[in-house]
Amino acid sequence: MVSRYCFENKSAMLEGTISAASPDLALRKFKALSEAFGGVVYELYHPGGHLHWSDQCWRMLGFSREEMGDDIKSWLEHVHSQDRAKVLQEMHRVLRSAQPMHIEYRVCHRNGHYLWVRDCSYVCCREDGGACHIVGYLQDINDSKQWQKDLELSRRAIDSSLNAIAFTDLEGRLAYVNRSFARMVGIEKPSDIIGSQVGTFWKNPKKARVVMRSLQTLGEWSGQVAAVRPDGQPAYFDVSAHVVEDSSGESLCYMASFVDVTEQKQAEMEVKESEEKYRLLFSSCSDAIVLFEAGSFRIVDVNAAALEMYGYTRDEFLALDVLDLSEEPEQSRLRMQQIISGALRHFPLIGHRRKDGSVFEVEVSVGSFNWKNQRMFAAFFRDISERKRIEQLKDDMLSAVSHEMRTPLTAILGFTDYLMKSDDSPERQKGYLDIIQQQSERLKELVDNHLNLQRLRAGYGVGAIHPVEILPLLHGVSNMFSSSRGRERIRIQCPDDLPPIKGDENQLYRALHNLLSNAIKYSLEDQEILMGARRDGDAVILFVKDQGVGIPIEHQATIFERYFRVPSEHHNMRGTGLGLSLVQEIIKAHNGRIWLDSAPGQGSCFYLNLPLFGPAGS
Repeated sequence: MVSRYCFENKSAMLEGTISAASPDLALRKFKALSEAFGGVVYELYHPGGHLHWSDQCWRMLGFSREEMGDDIKSWLEHVHSQDRAKVLQEMHRVLRSAQPMHIEYRVCHRNGHYLWVRDCSYVCCREDGGACHIVGYLQDINDSKQWQKDLELSRRAIDSSLNAIAFTDLEGRLAYVNRSFARMVGIEKPSDIIGSQVGTFWKNPKKARVVMRSLQTLGEWSGQVAAVRPDGQPAYFDVSAHVVEDSSGESLCYMASFVDVTEQKQAEMEVKESEEKYRLLFSSCSDAIVLFEAGSFRIVDVNAAALEMYGYTRDEFLALDVLDLSEEPEQSRLRMQQIISGALRHFPLIGHRRKDGSVFEVEVSVGSFNWKNQRMFAAFFRDISERKRIEQLKDDMLSAVSHEMRTPLTAILGFTDYLMKSDDSPERQKGYLDIIQQQSERLKELVDNHLNLQRLRAGYGVGAIHPVEILPLLHGVSNMFSSSRGRERIRIQCPDDLPPIKGDENQLYRALHNLLSNAIKYSLEDQEILMGARRDGDAVILFVKDQGVGIPIEHQATIFERYFRVPSEHHNMRGTGLGLSLVQEIIKAHNGRIWLDSAPGQGSCFYLNLPLFGPAGS
């Protein structure tokens, strides 16, 4: 480093020497200086082109002074053929202008390889006739040239790398980035971001400080970084960074290599999101889902609905194959073979067996997919026991409705036809008309119950909400029953000062009417029926109590379901199974609650809990 510095300042030293001393003395000093720095000194006399070389030519080029030659022509034979014209042209320029020459070219070594040299020459003196004396100095710069060549090759390699590469100073400011880095962060020119903190491109700049501390303490860091491009789009990079040191081990800068993994990261996130959606659908589906292998039928996964439906634990399930669930395994095997061949994807009815041995019917749908290069099947099992029960209830309902409608219609048509043809007295005709009226009301009640139930279930059954006085409501319901239909047996128990409840009076009237009608129907003619109300905090409890046949405990949980009727062995009454279901829908629409207390042979009491009107019931 000292030698290079001295040589680069040789021009000033030489000029000062020549101006201050005689030419011979200056030349001796220059030769001594060049020998100290390991260069070769030459003297050129013009005209004539005579050359004289210093002894250092042997040390630098491997030639003796005699072998180097004593004229320009001999010297040019040692110069690389591609550099000769340049050297000759520059030498002529020095002779014409007397200006110093600084030129780099290649010279052949005795071993046959070429060395890079720097030629610095000066006109030492010039006579009036044009003769001049030139002194030159050759310095070996081959190592420097090779270093520059290696450096340029490294720079080109880094700049053309597909990986983004950045160098920062020890404070984290960008000192160099290649074109791939600029493209990666969305910058048009790499020079636009030189000097910026590398953390400014990261989504979380605090992480840049963590990386810097790791480089300072450990000398390296690797991991994934989330960034934000200038257009606001997210980006993800895999980063590997380390400290760059000089020959003495001192830290010079930091180097980091970036791999853009945005597409891969987004694909992973999409896969993760898809898996989460699949897992959510898989776990929340109400149907049992069973995944099994195509070849062995071995179960590999089940959802929560399957665990609940069959009663097995997950580990017990995974020890089974899908045929073990069937009541008839051989028949199921034939169907599974049809599924695997693609001939069958759905079959509406099959018997399955739970862990406790109970048998139930399921609908089956099967789809196939590939997982880890293996063909798998997903079977969806839907328990249709409840649907079958509802269908049976509907069939029973239709039978009951057709019977219930046939009875009043037969009476109406029969007595109407009789009255049109008979000449009975007005008293007898009035009796027949009473029967027709009763049967018409019965038919109307049946139709009204159906229509009201459908409207309530659709959310349109309740009208405007108003304060409803309780005592008038109870008397109004009671007065709708004639003496022949049991009005004399009804007793009302209600305080006069009960506050009003909020509701649709017509619908509340219908609910109490249905309860009172059932109480009369299912109790003996001499048994009292109690209808009343009492305060219960911010609500009122209405009740209808009879002393009739009662309801068995096993049927009380389903008594409010549509079309359900207590089996006929417990009574001899017929009905449609809609009355209590309608009552329940009315009370639910009023944000109320209904329940019962009953025992066979001891009668039943139905309770309705309804909120008060106004602030107390809000």
